[in-house]
Amino acid sequence: VKSYSPALPVGNLVGDGIVNSAELELSSMHPGTSIAVVLEHKIGGVVDTMNANSRKGIDLPMVFFQSAVLYTTKTGQRRVRVSTLGLPTSKVPADIFRSANLGAISTIFTRGAISDVERDGGSLRLARENVFNKCVSILANYRSHTTARASPSGQLILPESLQLLPLFCLSLRKSRMLRHSIPKNATSAKPFPTADERAYHIFYGRMVSPNMSLQCVHPHLFQVSDMRTRDGDWITPPVLQENKFDDANVIAASMRPVCQLPKTMNPSIACLDESGMYLLDDRFSFYLFIGRDVPDEKWQDLLSVGGVGSSRARGSSVPIGGLSLADTDSAHKLRSVIHQLRMLNSPNEALGLTARNTYAPLILVFVGRGSVFEEEMDSLLVDDPDTHERSYVDFLCDIHRSVRERDQT
Repeated sequence: VKSYSPALPVGNLVGDGIVNSAELELSSMHPGTSIAVVLEHKIGGVVDTMNANSRKGIDLPMVFFQSAVLYTTKTGQRRVRVSTLGLPTSKVPADIFRSANLGAISTIFTRGAISDVERDGGSLRLARENVFNKCVSILANYRSHTTARASPSGQLILPESLQLLPLFCLSLRKSRMLRHSIPKNATSAKPFPTADERAYHIFYGRMVSPNMSLQCVHPHLFQVSDMRTRDGDWITPPVLQENKFDDANVIAASMRPVCQLPKTMNPSIACLDESGMYLLDDRFSFYLFIGRDVPDEKWQDLLSVGGVGSSRARGSSVPIGGLSLADTDSAHKLRSVIHQLRMLNSPNEALGLTARNTYAPLILVFVGRGSVFEEEMDSLLVDDPDTHERSYVDFLCDIHRSVRERDQT
């Protein structure tokens, strides 16, 4: 990382790779590879080193970011790919918050938290505290330097582009990367996550990309027991008609077929019904949640239950081995939904394959029937409080209190 302006010192690399002087060495790259660099400027803003009379009415200096990748193709050719990005600067703090990218910020937060764990003197507690303090710092600066200062002090004001920032920070603290392993006052309980599970999630967290950083810590929950008519159906893009070559029609016609997903719900125990079935996607696995009061014929309409790999539990045949979906309309819809989610809910299959570092398996969770994954799925309902972390509403109150204290000082 190099700087060609006195206002931009050398930045800090946050992520994987071997740092050699101003270069970063990577063993391989793919479309999902993302490299995080933190740049800071001196007090006073970006220095305008251009001649103001030759900029044709441009009042503020531009900042340019350039990256060069030296790589070898599959055929052994050495190539250099150079990308240049020019961004305008602003004297209005509200413009900075308006253009903030939640995906980029959450990626920096995730990789920074992992660095706090791995560096000398670091710890999980330090990482959790820094995540909270960074969130408070951003929101306090937004309130101090924008029109939000005129809002009532008893109201927490969030930037339009960062509405989900507190939710992400709480989910990151509760994730398997940073969460406590043992509940309070339960020293003999089984640790979750185990050391291997935490290392596994930290490994992939260091490579997280902006388009998956939120889902990496905040799962998606879908209701599959009462799907709508078109849920699970593939929607074919319209055919490009003659003499209608405007941008909207061309873009729509170029898309691949997409599957309509079921309605989403907050990952909270309050949203789960004992008589319902749900699909939870945490980026690494799919959990098929079957409530305690779901009739046997209803869940057997989704799952293929045979002699091998099944057992009797409370008078029901519950599969405990290999899981396969049945050859029914409901199962076909669920299979289409899972296939679409594996593609990152995008018509671009390559993007989905690179975003998910592993092939997410389908895990069956029977409530109250001895399922070994029931406790694991409960821990993924991040909107609920646990013995160490508070609920989302209480977390917002803590954020608001800290923002007010910082604003008053």
